[in-house]
Amino acid sequence: MWLDSRLGWIYGIAGVVLAWNLVLAARIATAPGGRAIRELSGLCGLLVVPGAIIAVVGQWIGLGRTVGLLTWTWPVTLVLFVAQGVAVIRARRVTSFVAVPLLLLNVILAAGGLARYAATLWPDLRPEVLGAATALTSVLGLAWGPDALATPLALILPVLTPAGPARWPGARPLRALLSTGALGIVLLFALEYPTAVRANASFRRLADTPMRERPRGDLALGLRLFPALDRAPAGLAIRHDLSLVDSIAVEVLAVTVTPAGASGAALDSLAGVLADLRADSVLLAISLGWDRNEREQRARNPVALAESRLRALEQVVRRVRPDVVVPAVDPMGLGTQVIGAVPLRWWTDYLSRAGRMVHTLRPRTRVAVAASTWSAADSALYHWAATSPDVDLLALSFAPGFRGGGELQAQWRVASRWMSTNTRPHWVTSVRTWPYVFGERAQQLALTGTLAWASGRPQVQAVIVDGAGDYDVLSGLRRSDGKLRPAVLALAAIHRALREGAVVLR
Repeated sequence: MWLDSRLGWIYGIAGVVLAWNLVLAARIATAPGGRAIRELSGLCGLLVVPGAIIAVVGQWIGLGRTVGLLTWTWPVTLVLFVAQGVAVIRARRVTSFVAVPLLLLNVILAAGGLARYAATLWPDLRPEVLGAATALTSVLGLAWGPDALATPLALILPVLTPAGPARWPGARPLRALLSTGALGIVLLFALEYPTAVRANASFRRLADTPMRERPRGDLALGLRLFPALDRAPAGLAIRHDLSLVDSIAVEVLAVTVTPAGASGAALDSLAGVLADLRADSVLLAISLGWDRNEREQRARNPVALAESRLRALEQVVRRVRPDVVVPAVDPMGLGTQVIGAVPLRWWTDYLSRAGRMVHTLRPRTRVAVAASTWSAADSALYHWAATSPDVDLLALSFAPGFRGGGELQAQWRVASRWMSTNTRPHWVTSVRTWPYVFGERAQQLALTGTLAWASGRPQVQAVIVDGAGDYDVLSGLRRSDGKLRPAVLALAAIHRALREGAVVLR
């Protein structure tokens, strides 16, 4: 996950709020009078740190299995903050101009936390319930950008309500600042909530996408394995992801390797892990991801950056011998986010050189260029790739944003328009959604709907689900606690029907 420097401010504010909660909880818990307020404040101070840690690490595979039984801690903590605020207001310990905004903030945080937790228990919650979690994510998106959908680090901390007059220097301005900020978040939530409900409801329209026959069985289903690899794949990821490959019977394996992970030892390990599957006629697609230091490399020398990436790509082709190579993951999306805006000419030069090198090293390996942002810059790159002799496949990447399934349908329409005058083969190299934000039923509808959309376009030869588990982004088919999401069974059934040349009616 790539974090902008502005997020340093967010962490700083979170640190201030956390210090406020801990110091204030200690003061109130030892103050005379008001037993209920003292006990609730003490519990809030006791649970806020472990609760926040569990809320973050409990959603990542590898850590989620350890703390999975404790994920209830965070919503319970949020409810305790609400109860503490109510107790303070009832006792009239502090002015309403401070207490009410803080209480309202804690109420919406509790509603969002409970909705997010409920989504892990019931896959098909009503849009009005999930809308609370989605609206909070939309508010966070103002600072985090699209990363708010994908990372558990995007978290708003509750704020403890003071239970008496300000007694130390600077307390009054800090109270005013916190209450003003809380009121701002509440107002933004109120504005976003109706849109968030519609965003969740819009996923249900994806079920109307008709599945078309592919009698020749020429639409392959793929799965992206592992997180973006900067070293050899971990044992837990290997066990989980390879068992999922067998469950769905995928025909394409996709892996993202960063330049740092393109070492001989790591690539040899990856090739060995996938050797048995590839011997069974399963195709392998390797995408070259991004390292954190590539922005600094580009600032120093853009030419040297391209050269270093080409050397990493050469190692991938020589040692892993993939069937398809994507020289850059989402150039106009993640690529621009990592290295900054560069001229289109830089991209076309780099991708042309990558294509020629791959074709020289291994003529059987096909080169793909991906579109993901559906912007004018992406359109220019797509249409360049459509006529380039160094590009074999045109790749598409789909993911809903804060506006849910309607945004995904809009991406399908843009892709259909681009493809209407182009007969070159296409792959959907990534389709993902966000089950913690929109629910597991929405994930199932987004993945199966994209497969249905692709079935009606003969140019599309493969659809790759991104990814197998909740690793670097929270979009996997396997939850952090190890359980499979409902989309797995739906994908397996549709894939089986496509291979048998049947039309699936839903």
